[in-house]
Amino acid sequence: MTMLLTQTEAELRDAAQLAVELAGKRGARARASVHHEGVAKIAMRNGEIETAERSGSQGLSLTVFHDQRRGSASTARLDRAAVERLVEEAMLIASHVQPDPDADMPPMESLAFAGPMPPIYAESLRSPETLLEAAATLDHVANGIAASDSRLRAGESVAVATEGLWALATSDGFCRSVMRSNDTRWTVMLARDEGGSTSDFCQSQERRVNALLPAEQMAMIAAGRVHRSLGAKGVGSRRCPVLFEPRTAATLVGELAGALTGAAQYRRMSFLPDPVGRRVAALHLDLWEDPFEPLGLASGGFDSEGVAGSSRLVLRQGMVEGLFLSSFSGRKLGLASTGNADGFYNLRLTSTADSGDGDAMLRMLGTGLIVTQLQGGKTDPASGNWTRAVQGLWVESGEVVHAVTDVTLASTLPAMLNSIRAVGRDTERLGAIRTGSILIDDMQVGGRA
Repeated sequence: MTMLLTQTEAELRDAAQLAVELAGKRGARARASVHHEGVAKIAMRNGEIETAERSGSQGLSLTVFHDQRRGSASTARLDRAAVERLVEEAMLIASHVQPDPDADMPPMESLAFAGPMPPIYAESLRSPETLLEAAATLDHVANGIAASDSRLRAGESVAVATEGLWALATSDGFCRSVMRSNDTRWTVMLARDEGGSTSDFCQSQERRVNALLPAEQMAMIAAGRVHRSLGAKGVGSRRCPVLFEPRTAATLVGELAGALTGAAQYRRMSFLPDPVGRRVAALHLDLWEDPFEPLGLASGGFDSEGVAGSSRLVLRQGMVEGLFLSSFSGRKLGLASTGNADGFYNLRLTSTADSGDGDAMLRMLGTGLIVTQLQGGKTDPASGNWTRAVQGLWVESGEVVHAVTDVTLASTLPAMLNSIRAVGRDTERLGAIRTGSILIDDMQVGGRA
């Protein structure tokens, strides 16, 4: 039984169908989506409630297609008068844009009228009392750890619960809805010594409460992360191997996936132009996409156009086998939609090369840099030039020597992807992406002169 929602799936489906029906009376084909979400949040610090929030939102978005023109509008109200105004606005916008033959809905036969729907909602206690207890427990544990080390101090501890509904209807008779849940906990730890102050955190996010990391484990991870960053020193500029921890390695996977989106490809803003059938990464690498993982954070039975994704290898032995396409970007490239109008589903980077747990990856690194946090800098999506300021740890002979500060890393993403020596078995999930640590053989480290 939901605790945060005030509307039903049937009510959302009715609103979406009404918008499509009214657009049809104006001679347009249409697609309407309706969302409704409830959120509760409790934040604790030093035994006191810092934040207690309960919020909700809803909205109806309509896209109409008329005479090769497309117009979109949205409203936060779902009554008939609001929907009638919404249709009027969308039609007016469509009348003022340039025709585009690629701006159309996907073919009817590609819609997921009755395809599989992975579960993305889990029954859990999400009452204010439950969230308060969770935040208080996390705060208590974090303060207990801080009390044992004068250099540490507990920051905020937070418990968040989200429940949501989404419905989609189209002029082709498609009408489906889904219910989703999301439970999140995080805690922040701060540290200070003669070298200055720093902070770090640990976060756990799942679709069901009982899958979250225990409070003791989260607080220990946060404390360990901030403790190891004390006593940071600079290192001299050099070339050396670099090990990205899982939470920073996920950024590299996301940048690879971003280069394979239809929008990046047809706009020619990808450092991997025309990649299908081309090897773009080390031979031992595979990248899997799975929309149907039960309770996956990026699972779904269909995208915002009603097209289902598929469980597939996007990258096989370093070679690109597919892109992430909507119907619009697919038409621009002469291809069919892959059901990725909203981006990629659950991704998992795997490797057939020798690897191991975190300690084994340290030994493989030998002497070099571990990247624990990415800070300033950017990636040029067109050229792949990659320059970032980072925080990390300096390692010699497989042992951490000291934390590192005032360091930049530079390379190109194509070079980095092809220089990946191993992917660790220390796998973590960050949103849609699962990966272990990533060891790259050679990068330019910019440090003190």
